[in-house]
Amino acid sequence: MRRRFQKGCFVTEAGSYYVMYYADDGNGGTKRVKRTLGRCSEISERAARRTLAECMDQVNRERGSLAPVVKGETFAVAADKWKQAIAPNLSPSTVRAMSSHLRAHILPRFGRAGLQEMGVGELQQFATDLRKIISRRTAMHVIETVFAVTNYAKRIGVKVNKVEFADLEFGMKQRTDRPFVTREQARAIIEAAPEPYKTLFTIAWFTGLRSGELLALTVADLDFETKTINVDKACDDSTREIRQPKTRASVAKLPMPTGLESTLKAYLLDHWKQNQNGILFPDKTGTRPRSRLNVVRNGLHPVLRKLGIATAHTGLHAWRHGLATALVESSAPISVLQKQMRHADIATSLRVYTHAVAQSQRDAMENSSLQLVRNGQ
Repeated sequence: MRRRFQKGCFVTEAGSYYVMYYADDGNGGTKRVKRTLGRCSEISERAARRTLAECMDQVNRERGSLAPVVKGETFAVAADKWKQAIAPNLSPSTVRAMSSHLRAHILPRFGRAGLQEMGVGELQQFATDLRKIISRRTAMHVIETVFAVTNYAKRIGVKVNKVEFADLEFGMKQRTDRPFVTREQARAIIEAAPEPYKTLFTIAWFTGLRSGELLALTVADLDFETKTINVDKACDDSTREIRQPKTRASVAKLPMPTGLESTLKAYLLDHWKQNQNGILFPDKTGTRPRSRLNVVRNGLHPVLRKLGIATAHTGLHAWRHGLATALVESSAPISVLQKQMRHADIATSLRVYTHAVAQSQRDAMENSSLQLVRNGQ
């Protein structure tokens, strides 16, 4: 028999947090239960309420209780409303990713569920199950899509369970070294690359532009009087349509160093072919930017193989990360790194610092050990 859904009563009494609820007494009836959540001096109220939510999720599951679903308040309905009202305002690549999350993982699990049924316990189990089949980072992105839908539902007046991203655990983050182009590699690649890749890679190294921003550049974005490059758009990776950049912080005027200036002038004079949109690196039709995949496959990887540099996981973003690493190694202030990389959150810049310093430490110790071996010989 389906039992009444309970939220539990949160009580602070005698220096402790408690939850009060009804449980089966084993004789077909119920009894009132008072359970300690923790002492006020040892845990925060937020932590206690999180424990309460987990406790009541378990109690309701054991009793066969489900939150009452009001007509029109299932997750599937909320997702449809989100697609109509919010999705059109997002970048096409973001919408594609979130739609994929909904189709492949979320709707099969929660499509018919009421929003009030999606508590800490349900979402934590979902996150744990996701980690068995996809990476930690992807699982986090899937859960972020869940919250995007539920947060919008809450804003339009639908009752949802109070769950926050911080309430969930995704396991330990596995350390992965992101590939990046070193200063020496950048010089060798640029020297060996034919046009237009030579100029494209030079811009990538001197600016740290994301691939979509790099491929969306037009001649009008180059200001040789002020020696700046205007960044205010990006090329969609799938459709190659020009759209707004990743974040507001991405819009900027970046400096054009002397070495980059001379390369750009030579490219425009000797290699660039005029096209109706003024695209700096157009495809063969001259109407759209080049494809990132083709640039990597036909322009970058052949040169890497020629130079004996690993191609695995090395794409245009390796240039961006390479510049960030070079800035760190040259003792550039964190504010300069954030401004050049145009990170919306300084925490992202700090993560780059941590990675680059760790890599520099490994390189220094490797060189030291090699020197010791040579001296020993």
